Amino acid sequence: MTNTSDATSNITSDIPVDVAVVGGGLAGLTAAAIAARSGASVALLDSRAIGGRARSATRDGFTLNEGGHALYRAGGGWDVLTGLGVHPRGSTPPNGAFRAVWNGAVVPLPTDTRSTLTSRLLSLRSKRRLGAWFSDLPGLAAGAPDIEFGDWLDGNRARADLQKYLLALTRLATYSAEPEHLPARAALHQLVAGANGVAYLDGGWQRLVDQLADVAVAAGASIHDHTTATAVTGGPEEWAVETARGPLVAASIVLAVPPAVAAGLLGDDPACWCERAGPLNRAAVLDIGGADGPHQLLLSTDEPLYVARHAPVAELAPEGQALHTAMRYLAPDDTGTASEHRAELERHVATAGLPPTGERTMERFLAAPVVTWGSPRVGVARPTGLELADRGLFVAGDWVGDLLLADASIVSGAAAGTAAARRAMVAA
Repeated sequence: MTNTSDATSNITSDIPVDVAVVGGGLAGLTAAAIAARSGASVALLDSRAIGGRARSATRDGFTLNEGGHALYRAGGGWDVLTGLGVHPRGSTPPNGAFRAVWNGAVVPLPTDTRSTLTSRLLSLRSKRRLGAWFSDLPGLAAGAPDIEFGDWLDGNRARADLQKYLLALTRLATYSAEPEHLPARAALHQLVAGANGVAYLDGGWQRLVDQLADVAVAAGASIHDHTTATAVTGGPEEWAVETARGPLVAASIVLAVPPAVAAGLLGDDPACWCERAGPLNRAAVLDIGGADGPHQLLLSTDEPLYVARHAPVAELAPEGQALHTAMRYLAPDDTGTASEHRAELERHVATAGLPPTGERTMERFLAAPVVTWGSPRVGVARPTGLELADRGLFVAGDWVGDLLLADASIVSGAAAGTAAARRAMVAA
């Protein structure tokens, strides 16, 4: 693992860097690695330990991500990572043991052509329509109008059973409590990504963090953790990132932070990032270590709940132990309490056949961690991250670009790092 800077070291230099990156999550680490490998001098700052929500914790021999993390094999981020020499190691969960809660009953969840054809959940008419759509799902996504997914389903005469099924799958793929309100194109594109499989990562997402940091440092970037940026001033030829340890001067700035933080650092929101990013998403999370259960996945089609077995699919648990992660997606206007959400999760994992709290090796409850810092909305163009490129300002994160979740962070980080390095080096 890369050694980051000492918390007492001074970050100032007589020679400004080409690119300063504020934020050390997946977006910031990717931007720093890309910019440094482009030949730019790069410094990355993070107010905490680097990694953001991709950091993993260890407890009683279990490796715990901050939620039910899975990396899409065809979501865009995978290609960026492998292009940097970061090769995610993990496994795709077997879908033969996927189950659903459908009108209160636990039933097999259709996941492929054969199981869909034999399923009793969908009518023959719905099966035919689903088969037609999935025969060219990428084309269907590309041609979707700018309307809500629920309206798209209504307009395409999806019956109630098909809507119930697709909304549950889309909720799982997007981490949105209300996928019916997502733009149809975003929802369908995420179903395309899901159809190509996901990977649960051995050692947790911390390994991605460590590998990205190693790539960035090997290319010449300096990483300064526990260094809080308090303001970004100057521009457009020269910027300063103000910190308690002194200013960091740079030609280009990448703000790989939430939209409100980016606007706060600048003292303004010149590109309307906060409005265009859309509402953030949260989820209640329950990690359970111990005896295995009968299902790889139990997805509720009745409520925004699911539980999935992450180990031993991936190397995240001691030998002979299983690790399950349950989540309840929280809508932006959710008013439930932490105890209420915990009770719902406990009820769902009991339905999944997992041991009660007194019989578990390990458990951890997170009341409402952030899943994404923004959600796409109909009629609102998401930030590209390059709106202020002529001023040397760039943004990246899961609220930037056309993709969602970690893919949005990684791909927007790559775009921002490339553009920031090019702009700084041309100006020099």
